[in-house]
Amino acid sequence: MRLPGRFLVFACGFLAAAAGIAQYPPPPAPPPPPPPREVPGGTLVVQPPTQTVTESRAVSVVQAPQPLGFESDLNCFGYVGPAREPFLATVIGAENLAEQTDYTTSDLLFIDAGYDRGLKVGDEFWLVTPEQTVVHPTTGKDLGQFYQHRGRAVVDSVEGRTATIRVTNSCTDIPMGSFLKPFEPIPIPLARKTAPAVAGDPPSGKARGRIVFTRDGIVAVGADHTVIVDLGIAHGIEPGDFLTIYRYAAGREYGIRPVGAYWVTLPPPAGVVVPRTYLGEIGILQVGDRWAIGRVTDSYRMILVGDEVELK
Repeated sequence: MRLPGRFLVFACGFLAAAAGIAQYPPPPAPPPPPPPREVPGGTLVVQPPTQTVTESRAVSVVQAPQPLGFESDLNCFGYVGPAREPFLATVIGAENLAEQTDYTTSDLLFIDAGYDRGLKVGDEFWLVTPEQTVVHPTTGKDLGQFYQHRGRAVVDSVEGRTATIRVTNSCTDIPMGSFLKPFEPIPIPLARKTAPAVAGDPPSGKARGRIVFTRDGIVAVGADHTVIVDLGIAHGIEPGDFLTIYRYAAGREYGIRPVGAYWVTLPPPAGVVVPRTYLGEIGILQVGDRWAIGRVTDSYRMILVGDEVELK
């Protein structure tokens, strides 16, 4: 019988491949163990086979410090100062006085100080206005006067007893009579955040105080709001610290009363002891002698003036 040529070609190729596989040398055998070697004294020492072991270790990632807030949290808020604080100069006029009553970025304002008070072109100032007295919500003690940052300005030209300033940044309207305070940058602190306190956590035993003021007079605040507390340098508080916010909630009538413009959380009656109700956490941005500005970084519930804080 005659086979087709294509089949013959395939058969020859298959036989050739099989022959090649048969002639391929086998893989080398593993090396034999090293022979025993004799040391002086007649002792035989056998070298054990060595084995490389790769050890894997878990790498712990440490969170990098993060900014606790933004420039606007401080540059457009204010500070607590003494009543009737003296200032270098006062805004007494403006280029657009006939058309405006309040002023904003790029407006030219006239002040009552010049070369006579050491001013020079390029000097930079805060524009501030005195606001209400900060009263402690539970003791009724005056803590100082709140001064609001309205914006910033730079000296544009100087004369003997007057000067022109240009508003470089306005947070809100700048009225006639605003005061000039030398500008000093306020850095935003960096900090590593840890888990806030939760129900059942014990007190830290560190400095304690209260929230005494909120930005724009907001009655109830939460995360990202800016507040003032009655703790400062005198109590060991520094920028970058965290304060735990809490209250003691007890009684049929909840301890909230109107005090001035705020609804204030009051302590429970004498002799009443209950566990803490944790409300959130504050990151400290700026510190004065006996006050500090902080940003609420966490909030579980509505936070009020009068709520207590404790250094974490």
